[in-house]
Amino acid sequence: MRKLILSLAAVAALCACGAPRIHQSQLAALDKGLTPTEVVALLKLPPAGVLHAQADGRAFQFYQYQMNNGLQTDRYLIAFEGGKLVYWGYLDEFRKHPDKALAAAAGQAARAGS
Repeated sequence: MRKLILSLAAVAALCACGAPRIHQSQLAALDKGLTPTEVVALLKLPPAGVLHAQADGRAFQFYQYQMNNGLQTDRYLIAFEGGKLVYWGYLDEFRKHPDKALAAAAGQAARAGS
């Protein structure tokens, strides 16, 4: 029984490693206005998912990554509007953003990507 539990734990740990992980140091290369292709090239990693959401008549595209913060990983979103990078951060940071349409769209995207 112990072997089974250890095997299952090992498989779970390996599966958790499957999503693309980025590190804080990679974000220094990002600038508003970059295209999705440029962002992927700079991060050297494709997103785990691409999500689309609309709010207040505006359309947004979100690239979803896992941010490795040292002890664990958290969902990290990179937002594009009109094919240009407009914002990037954790979901809580999007919720506090002064652009209410962006904040609402990020919430929609997060629910869709769960």
